[in-house]
Amino acid sequence: MDTSWIHIGDQIELEIRKQGINGEGIGYHNKLAIFVFGAIAQEIVVCEITQVFPTYANAKIHVIKQPSLRRVEAPCPYYDRCGGCQMQHIEYNEQQKIKQSILKQALKRYTTLDVDRLPILKTLGNKPGFHYRNKSQMPFRNTTQGLQLGLFQPGTNHFVGIPSCLVQEEMVNKVNQLALELCHKYQLAAIDSQHKDGILLHLVTRHLSSTNQVQVTFVVTKKVPILTTIANDLIKLEPKIVSVHVSVNSPNSVQIFGRSTTLLLGSPSIVETISGLQISLSPEAFHQLNSYQMGRMYDAMIKMAAIKPTDIVIDAFCGVGITSLQIAKIARKVIGIDYSEVSIQDAQNNAKTNQVSNVRFIAEKVERALPQYIVNNSTPDVIVFDPPRTGLDESMIQLLIKTRIQKVVYISCNPSTLAKNIASLAQSYQVKQIQPIDMFPHTASVESITLLELI
Repeated sequence: MDTSWIHIGDQIELEIRKQGINGEGIGYHNKLAIFVFGAIAQEIVVCEITQVFPTYANAKIHVIKQPSLRRVEAPCPYYDRCGGCQMQHIEYNEQQKIKQSILKQALKRYTTLDVDRLPILKTLGNKPGFHYRNKSQMPFRNTTQGLQLGLFQPGTNHFVGIPSCLVQEEMVNKVNQLALELCHKYQLAAIDSQHKDGILLHLVTRHLSSTNQVQVTFVVTKKVPILTTIANDLIKLEPKIVSVHVSVNSPNSVQIFGRSTTLLLGSPSIVETISGLQISLSPEAFHQLNSYQMGRMYDAMIKMAAIKPTDIVIDAFCGVGITSLQIAKIARKVIGIDYSEVSIQDAQNNAKTNQVSNVRFIAEKVERALPQYIVNNSTPDVIVFDPPRTGLDESMIQLLIKTRIQKVVYISCNPSTLAKNIASLAQSYQVKQIQPIDMFPHTASVESITLLELI
């Protein structure tokens, strides 16, 4: 497409036709798609072009000439700089409709299915929609205002200090500030070009409201004795903090946690209670970030899967085993698979704690362990997938087609990869139901559960 006619800085009046998968408004000018961040469907805006690509352009709002009736004032003072949320300016009921629409857009783009006839349910919403994240992973930075915790503005190195985040649980915000004040008190600094003796990289805080337990992990370049003093002070200041760890990592690592994570003070893990189960979590173990919606998601998944007492079920990407242990209450046998040895260790401990004997956990990549299990044992009746954002790889798709597992339950956090996987499976599997779930209100993220059955 010829885009020589459009330039950065151009101002264009645009009717916004729909919401994009990242929450932005999309309009068309001379058949060119223009993505306008902060715009809402059916608005008329004058936008300023910020980037031009061969098939589309990005823009920012200059003037809203005709605002949407669904537009609200974003309550967060950092909303336009932080980038953690993309839809605070949209009324919450409308956000839920948009998330269903994002799912449909992905299916229309990547599959040949008649999407309008698919049984896609209304988004399972979360009210109230603020203070829902039970975990934060924030970088430390030295600023002109002193040591701060915050986030980076998307696509930039610009740090935004955030003393209180509206989507994080209030206890998480409180503990973050206590930890920050203690680091300042004991003169610890983040590492940078001016503070080469600094050690602080990230602060990871997790709060489980079901037990009111908090776990804190300092991610640093080296372990120093003063961290134990800080851990002791933290527990004195907030008794709900029962587990404090330190993780040593490189400042250049793309991962939050380093190879070595050790206990400073308190318990090695914290406990979540869900559906009568007690689930222990190590600092590095994956756990859903929205405790309220997590419970609703697992309830919806169990109902959708309709597992029978005679079924053998595989739980692929099982994490700490919550799905496996819930299914084990119903099924004859469950096999949980995850590449994370830390998560599998937690899963095995959770099975013992809850006295569940008909479950087995395997610490291995799903792509390797699943075909081995099927060859050495038998084809399971049901398989539950909860893969990372990249979805299922081609080997998994071909294995499902070859082995003809009767029922597939697919928990997805990425509509695009879900749609691509469904397209590949369409020759053998029929979509029976899709349930969108709003795990992350005010963001463009869409979680969903899809039930596929053998044709």
